[in-house]
Amino acid sequence: MSSNTATPNPNTSRGRSYRPRRGGGGLARGRGHARPYPNMQESPLDAVHVHPVAGTRGIATSTTVAAATAARPAAIPTAAVLPEETRSASPTTNNRHFSERRFADAPISNESKAGLKHEFMSDVQAATLDLAMQGNDLLVQAKTGTGKTIAFLLPSIERLARTPRTNRISMLVLAPTRELALQIEKEAAMLLAHHRFKVQHAIGGTNQSSEAKRILHTPCDILIATPGRLTDHLRTTTLKDKLAGLRIIVYDEADRLLDQGFSRELDAILSFLPPRETRQALLFSATVSNEIKKIAAGALRPGYSFVSTLLDDEVNTHEHVEQTYMITSQENFVQCAIDVLKQDLLAHLSPTSSTSKCMVFFPTARQVAFAAEVLQQIDGLPPILEIHSRRSQPARIKAAEQFKKASSAILLSSDVAARGVDFPGVTLVLQVGLPANAEQYVHRLGRTARAGASGRGILVLSPEEQWFLRHSEIAELGLKPSTLPPIRTSVSQALAKVSPETKAQTYRAFLGYYNSHTKNLRMSKEKLVQWANDYAVGGLGWPAADGPPGIDPRTLGKMGLRGVKGIKEERMIPTGDNPRGGGAPRDGDARNGSRGGKGGAR
Repeated sequence: MSSNTATPNPNTSRGRSYRPRRGGGGLARGRGHARPYPNMQESPLDAVHVHPVAGTRGIATSTTVAAATAARPAAIPTAAVLPEETRSASPTTNNRHFSERRFADAPISNESKAGLKHEFMSDVQAATLDLAMQGNDLLVQAKTGTGKTIAFLLPSIERLARTPRTNRISMLVLAPTRELALQIEKEAAMLLAHHRFKVQHAIGGTNQSSEAKRILHTPCDILIATPGRLTDHLRTTTLKDKLAGLRIIVYDEADRLLDQGFSRELDAILSFLPPRETRQALLFSATVSNEIKKIAAGALRPGYSFVSTLLDDEVNTHEHVEQTYMITSQENFVQCAIDVLKQDLLAHLSPTSSTSKCMVFFPTARQVAFAAEVLQQIDGLPPILEIHSRRSQPARIKAAEQFKKASSAILLSSDVAARGVDFPGVTLVLQVGLPANAEQYVHRLGRTARAGASGRGILVLSPEEQWFLRHSEIAELGLKPSTLPPIRTSVSQALAKVSPETKAQTYRAFLGYYNSHTKNLRMSKEKLVQWANDYAVGGLGWPAADGPPGIDPRTLGKMGLRGVKGIKEERMIPTGDNPRGGGAPRDGDARNGSRGGKGGAR
């Protein structure tokens, strides 16, 4: 039976069909639909009929379930105003995702009700609350910014509250980035204000020994963790014993966990945990690809329920965003980015100010840092902010908050901010340089045109990178060619002021990243090195007379570039910033580019 064919539901005469998303990730239709699967081999994309139920009646039925989202309240009362957060507990910027179901009417404790700051549930909260409180394993597809955090925290806390408290960790939440982990912890603390439970985090960027002592020797009922750091603790401390009584595990932004290259860590973590038959698992993802289904097969128990709260116009939202591409040499990338940003400023100019709000993505963290140094010297641009794995955690949180609140700003990022954080009002997503893969391109693009707002995406590639446009999943998106903007600003003086060390680090990261793409670039090692050397001189302002920046032989060995013509070997003393020496980046820059950012989450 084809998955594009609707089949009458035996429980209702009203049938709707799912169809596979183009490119293999997600569902094409549905709002708040849930359906238990008899076994884990049955794919959510194979489901062909569901039971849409209007209102709140029938939410907890046996074989088919629908969210209470058919009718919307005429006006959403502002019961309380939350402090500014990077991701709100309920959708404050997207009222289309509120349901008609009230927290006050839900079968939850008064302690939880006292910690909630909204009157109405979002649709994902309404669709999953009863299922999760009954102990079902869930695979949930929902957009970022629609209240997913409370959707898994609330029913989990309610389940914990109905059993005796232990001195062990009862709930584990896995998040792909430090920022998202801290956001979840903040929302959990809000919800736990009147409960007896305590929440803690385990993330990179902190002292591991101190963190382990805090988690192991102070109360911790709920642990929010990034997979890399959690794996470190499991292998070096007695944390496994404290997780022996785990009752609930949550995978938040599961597709992003895979993007960050955490597949091995996820498998390792499961090996340290109690058998899945003894615990509940909740998996939340914006897309449902084959990779996500594999994770679900290993983490969820047979008979798990699938829930999707995507609205019809949110399916494949990237297909509704204006997408163009520009072709120019790597040497002109920063110049081109500045001119595009100035165009966006003019396009959103009002009598008193501009509402231009742009996110600019580069392949590596070092390129982000380099671009930030250059752009901060250019007159006429709004505030320049940067988020990447080489920034301290407080600096990253501060930048995210500033960008969220700003009416006009530019946020530079590698991939830390590509998913999981909801920034309102983004007018342009500018991707400068080759994305690691098609899915990364789409995730980045998803930062704009959110909650019904307009937006556009521009991809800047070099002639050598044009093969990416022929990738099947990119070709079907229909990116249109665009002419390069006129050069309005000279960057030569700004380049001259960037430190030699920043330029050298950017060169090494560039070489490491593109070294993993030589097959698609159709470049030999020698041609790649020459290309990188030309980029150093023309794009970074490195003095040609000095020869290329040096790279430590150990790093060259790891990249398979020792002895290649044009390479300058230079033994370097390891520093605290880079214990591996030679400028080999910690965030994946010098390894496979598709895994960039993983180290930053540790």
